[in-house]
Amino acid sequence: MSDHCDLIVIGAGPAGSACAEAAARSGLRVRVFDRAQFPRTKPCAAGLTSRALELLGDSVDPVIHRRVSTVEMRLTGRVSGTWRSTRPVVATTTRRELDPFLAERARQAGALLEFGRSVFDISAGPEGVEVVSAGERLSAPYVVLAEGARGRLRSRLGLEPLEFGGAAYARLYPNDGATLGEHGEGIVLDAGTRRRGYGWIFPKNDHVNVGVCGLELPGPDYLRDVDRLVEKLGLSSWRREGPFAGFVPRVSRPEDHSRGRVLIAGDAAGLADPITGEGIAYAIQSGRIAAEVIAAAPPLDVAARYRERIENEIIPHLTLLTPLTRRLQTFGPGLVGALLSVRPIAAAVERWVPGSPYTADGILTIDVRR
Repeated sequence: MSDHCDLIVIGAGPAGSACAEAAARSGLRVRVFDRAQFPRTKPCAAGLTSRALELLGDSVDPVIHRRVSTVEMRLTGRVSGTWRSTRPVVATTTRRELDPFLAERARQAGALLEFGRSVFDISAGPEGVEVVSAGERLSAPYVVLAEGARGRLRSRLGLEPLEFGGAAYARLYPNDGATLGEHGEGIVLDAGTRRRGYGWIFPKNDHVNVGVCGLELPGPDYLRDVDRLVEKLGLSSWRREGPFAGFVPRVSRPEDHSRGRVLIAGDAAGLADPITGEGIAYAIQSGRIAAEVIAAAPPLDVAARYRERIENEIIPHLTLLTPLTRRLQTFGPGLVGALLSVRPIAAAVERWVPGSPYTADGILTIDVRR
């Protein structure tokens, strides 16, 4: 096997596989290393937003569990809202299915994927990048680092650690082959589950993921809040797997996106929504952008062009609602619920929201129980 290639991709998750597929289709010789063996179980809510679905197209249908167009938002015990969209808001899957699916697309495009192979060191020079894997030193003109939020190679490049929030969840299966019932009808966001965060319920084919996310690193309080939400939903008797905990990047800085001839994609670059924790769409998009700028080089300055496109095409989506939502999480859902409990305010919101551009694809109703 020849060691010569045009691009080495480290990590075969959504960012790495999307990059490898796009680069191989452009004619580049691509090698992909991932320390895991696929299929693997990865802690993740595994919801594909409408943005992710647009990027992947209909070919992703084989790994989709449910397409959801209803989102219930429970602010307090008395105040809730329901968003009914005219199109799917989220399609649910599992990373155990999605990641091999995307990796296979990269393989079919011509990329060489090697699983169970760790990269222990990386160094970027003016003419190329050298990596150390399984006792070998390999080099390529460019490397895309897509090893996820908790990868070890950022520090080898001299980059500062990412800032993290957290998430934790459990998988719950109905007993005796029963259906999911009302829990399979839509997504639920429960703002009363955490003081600085919220709880969520994602329906899959045969189970639901029940979890919480917040601004702090995962800890015992996350597991306690998962237990509370499961009990609140009346699902304590369902068969349970987990809990599982994960880390969600909170901030993506320009210096996180590249170092010399190393381009950094997906969670490894901090490209995840700090509010929802969603990162799959941004992983796919950043991986494809990396492939496109590398395929166009020279004469472009690859790192500068990559940073420019990330700044223009992804960062605005990550920061749009961050200041408002962080204030709401700081004050807690009680303030929102109290405001919406006042009849004139609730009536004004009900009049304003359905006609706003932000809700043009659906209807938001607010329910205040007296």
